[in-house]
Amino acid sequence: MLSKSEAVELAAVFVKAMYPDKVASLVMLPDKCEEYGFGWAIRFDWQEHLETGNPVDAPFTSVVVVPHHGEAAHWPPTALPVAEYMRRREVGDWPSADRRSGGY
Repeated sequence: MLSKSEAVELAAVFVKAMYPDKVASLVMLPDKCEEYGFGWAIRFDWQEHLETGNPVDAPFTSVVVVPHHGEAAHWPPTALPVAEYMRRREVGDWPSADRRSGGY
């Protein structure tokens, strides 16, 4: 299992790779991170958003999921609350059972 500091480092590497033009603006928020059975939900923000409070300056998604067991860091889906996504991943219900059966 990853420690919080290891997960924050991996999340920072992921965000920097996704947003190479925002590397200098990246602020990791370890005090706002949450651990779940599946992994860590690592929070981050852009310096401009922290300074202005303007939603236009905020990242579209401010959470990176860092799984405990070696899967790659990734964005959580935006259609679900992070806690619900993490719960589904922990119990193996992702993609969800209704999606696998052709529902929706």
